[in-house]
Amino acid sequence: MNEQVLGSTDIEYIADMLRAVVWAKDDLLQVSDETLQDLETSLSTAEAALRRAALEMREPRRA
Repeated sequence: MNEQVLGSTDIEYIADMLRAVVWAKDDLLQVSDETLQDLETSLSTAEAALRRAALEMREPRRA
C-alpha cells in the first residue's frame, strides 16, 4: 500500500482552491444570500487555518 503524506505545498494549494470558491461564489446564482455568506465565512476561516498549518509544517519542530 502506498502511503502519501500531504506537504505544505499541497496544503497551500487546497487553501488557494478555497479562496477561488470564495472569489467565485457570486456566480452561484441559485444560492441564497445566507448560504453565500456562510460559504464566505467558513471557507475563509478554513483557508486561514490551512495557511497557518502550511507555515507550521515548514518551521522546525521545537523541543
